[in-house]
Amino acid sequence: MRSSGIMSTGRPDPRNIQRMMNEGMSALTGKKTVVEAWQTFFTPDDIVGIKVNPLGGIKLSTRPEVVNAIIHGLKAAGVKENNIIIWDRFSYHLITAGFPVNHKSDGVRCYGTEPTPGYDNAVYYESLDDDYKLRQDDGARSLFSKIVSQHVTAIINVPVMKDHGIAGATICLKNLAFGAVNNTQRFHPSPYFCNPAAAEICAHPVLKEKTRLHIVDALQACFEGGPANMKTWTIWNEERLFLGTDPVAIDRIGLEIIDKKRKENNYMPISQKAQYIATAGKIGLGACDKNSIDLIECSV
Repeated sequence: MRSSGIMSTGRPDPRNIQRMMNEGMSALTGKKTVVEAWQTFFTPDDIVGIKVNPLGGIKLSTRPEVVNAIIHGLKAAGVKENNIIIWDRFSYHLITAGFPVNHKSDGVRCYGTEPTPGYDNAVYYESLDDDYKLRQDDGARSLFSKIVSQHVTAIINVPVMKDHGIAGATICLKNLAFGAVNNTQRFHPSPYFCNPAAAEICAHPVLKEKTRLHIVDALQACFEGGPANMKTWTIWNEERLFLGTDPVAIDRIGLEIIDKKRKENNYMPISQKAQYIATAGKIGLGACDKNSIDLIECSV
């Protein structure tokens, strides 16, 4: 879903974001109304976790305007406001990206796994495909956040479209996987570059069975210097939201867009590093073959 000019002033108009979200959900579901579109995925009994990417601060994180448009849709579907949780690994990242922490019993909740509620010792991803020297206290295990395993019944993944100096790119799969578990540093060095961990963590039942929707904030995107970019000149106005249920397909399309931008600016492609996307396709998380992806392009 594209809205040309929406970032022309540097700050998007929330009303235009809402239009993009409403039209995008309609195109995705085939439903005519906002209520029907959101009820395709969520019920009033759900506790919905909105997984944002706040690592880039105000400049290159999931935008509050996008999250607010999602909250509007969830409430239209009957989800109680206090049953909506904005989350990531670290509370301080949320704060710096414009998401104030709220543990209260009224309003939309917002908090990180750390410092509380922490990780679930009984639900974990175990792998020896890592640099064992970088293992932390849990050894070859990465524990899932209690937010994922205990607090929510459904997840909306809301990443940003940007390159990653180690993993190649971080869009749907990496945002979800490495925000949901601890002990992730061990997966980054060569020859792994987050593969196969980023794919296999997303395939874990506790995450796969709860994740219902991916909405990429690509209003602005980054082709070099991510994930926490300080090079303002490598951020461009893509002015799009990507909505879908297939994280592999979205990542495959996003990777192509980033590489095209890199080529225009005389940078080497990143697709060779981002092998976890192809791995995710091979283990059945979605379509990695461009010819198998059903891409519907709309404008408002």
